[in-house]
This record gives sequence, structure tokens and C-alpha cells, in this order.
Amino acid sequence: MEPIVLIEEFPHPVEDLWAWWTDPAAAVPWLTGRLAADLRVGGEYRLEGSLGSRPIDRPVGGPISALEEEYLLELRVPGEPPVGPAAAQTHPVFLGVRFQPMGPGRTRLRLEQRGWPEGADGEAARGWFAEAWADVFARLRAHGANP
Repeated sequence: MEPIVLIEEFPHPVEDLWAWWTDPAAAVPWLTGRLAADLRVGGEYRLEGSLGSRPIDRPVGGPISALEEEYLLELRVPGEPPVGPAAAQTHPVFLGVRFQPMGPGRTRLRLEQRGWPEGADGEAARGWFAEAWADVFARLRAHGANP
């Protein structure tokens, strides 16, 4: 199944975008209702209450598998939408967010989520997250206009 890939360049330095994704106080206005972030490999990165403007019933996140401060955040997350009844077994998927400086005050952000299970449940989960991440990027653009 095709991964979700979103790439966009933002008119902000990499330090700002990194903070907006990893600092709990900076993430709440646009990314989530609550962020818990233990920024180390093996630490937990968890969104609670909402993903963008979409309410969620259970946390989205998981253990951090790779971390390069201001450049890369990767984790494994359950591959099911965080709304409705939980599946008996979750299928972990990969979520990576890469921050690439593009010159003074500009950063390219690349989000990739992949590894969906085949079948209707995987398609439904991928569809839910594709819409949610598109909303997150729209909210990030708005937040960047008025940080």
C-alpha cells in the first residue's frame, strides 16, 4: 500500500519547526491537545486528545526509533485510526518527520507514514491518517503565520 508522504517548505528556520513539533507547549496550539515527548531513542512521543483538529479516542505515538535534533524524528505507531473501537491487534507503522534547512529562515518538512496492513482495515486507517496529516500541515501553515 502506498505511504502517506507530505513535503512542504516553510518560511521559518529549522529550529522553530523542530520546537513546534517537539516542545509540548509549542505543539498544543496547532498539532495536538497534549504532547508528551521524551526526546531520545527509545523515548516516547505521544499525541493525546486530537491530531490537528480531529479528536482522537486514544493516543497516537510510540517509541522513538531515530532522532537527530532539529533534523529527524522517527517512531513506530499503531496502524489503526485512533477513533472508534480499538483493533484486537495493532499493526505498527513507521512515521518519520524530516526537517531540512533550505537556507536562511527556510525549512523543508517531509512527513512519511508507511507500513499499512493490506485489506479494508489498512485502507481505512491510511485514509484517516492521510486526512489528519493534511489538516496538520494546514494548521502548521496557519500557526507559522502567527506563531
